[in-house]
Amino acid sequence: MTRLVISIFIWLSAVAANAQFAVSRTQSVRTPQMTLNGDWLAPAVMELGSDDVLGVSFDEMSHSYHRYICRVTHRNAAGEPSELLETEYLDGFNNFPIDSWENSKNTTQQYTHYEFTIPNENVSLKASGNYRIEIIDDEAADAVPVATFEFAVVEPKARISAMLTGDTDTSFNEGEQQLSFVVNYKGCNVVSPASDIIPVIYQNRRKDNAVIGVKPAYVRGDEAEYVHNTELIFEAGNEYRRFELTDPNSPGMNVEDVIYHDSLYHALLYIDRPSASYNSYRDENGRFYINTLEGYGSPIEADYVNVHFAIAMPYRAGGSYYLLGDFAGNAFGKDNMLMYDSEEGYYFTSQLLKLGVYNYQYAWMPDGAASASLDSTEGNFHNTGNEYLIYIYHREFGARYDKLIGFLSLGHDK
Repeated sequence: MTRLVISIFIWLSAVAANAQFAVSRTQSVRTPQMTLNGDWLAPAVMELGSDDVLGVSFDEMSHSYHRYICRVTHRNAAGEPSELLETEYLDGFNNFPIDSWENSKNTTQQYTHYEFTIPNENVSLKASGNYRIEIIDDEAADAVPVATFEFAVVEPKARISAMLTGDTDTSFNEGEQQLSFVVNYKGCNVVSPASDIIPVIYQNRRKDNAVIGVKPAYVRGDEAEYVHNTELIFEAGNEYRRFELTDPNSPGMNVEDVIYHDSLYHALLYIDRPSASYNSYRDENGRFYINTLEGYGSPIEADYVNVHFAIAMPYRAGGSYYLLGDFAGNAFGKDNMLMYDSEEGYYFTSQLLKLGVYNYQYAWMPDGAASASLDSTEGNFHNTGNEYLIYIYHREFGARYDKLIGFLSLGHDK
């Protein structure tokens, strides 16, 4: 019962941190999500001038209506605000209200589900590059966002070819993966590829180990080759762990028990252990999918459950263990940091999550480090099926923003 009692305190007291692709910034807002054309597995990258539709949604944990305002801003390749004026990247009216909302039905935890799309009757986008949506409570005393969503718009002018291998410049099939890619920018008015072209690479939508601004090894004609670069060597990790809970009255995959306590369902996952070998699980590279047995995927009929995670391993000084996955924002803050139970010999935490299917991992972040490691928890295996997102930005001479001229999602073949 120690794991249950202490974890209740954790989720009630924690506050989300570190802006990621979709993240809540308050305990009252949960399950921020983006889909592209209704596909929950698709990266949030729209094609400029196409019929692509970005779906955005989140829950507010009450049945009280909140007037939420959406503010859309243009960003540069590194995610900072660009120099474009609002009229240069947006058609319509910014700071528009969310008009689509619905109260939850037949759930123990009351919430209101809000959703909208981009483009919509209020706004459409007319420049490529990075974008950020901030959700503002119009009735709050301040204008601090309660949730943020980051996505991109591409004008596909550059062609990208890429390869991933476990045979890297520093090891041979020993738990690393090296990315190599070639960018053909013919017709893009590139003067100096080393400075004009800005690649940004993410592994499984993690920002802690993202690579920004790597330089080409060779330039041949209209092509820049990014090969034999140690910056493009990543820890391979392992396939994500997974649990499924679509009915609080029936434990699903990797769920040991579900307890109703103090007006809240609590799901106790089986205690995990560090992986000693490659796990050939089916995974979605850290994503989650909301689903309920009774509601058949309805966004307002899935209940919330306090999910308790634990991994049995000795105490380690010099850093902290964190829970990783899109549901936790792939962040490193108090909300997903694990605590240690010295009597039971495991690290643990909990998350208030909506019924569905979830991928997760445990990661070690050394004190003062910028990126985390999976070596001590998940292990590193060269044949892991990671997803790499390659964004190619172009800063033209005299331009005031970074165009996104190419995008590629690369999945590693097992």
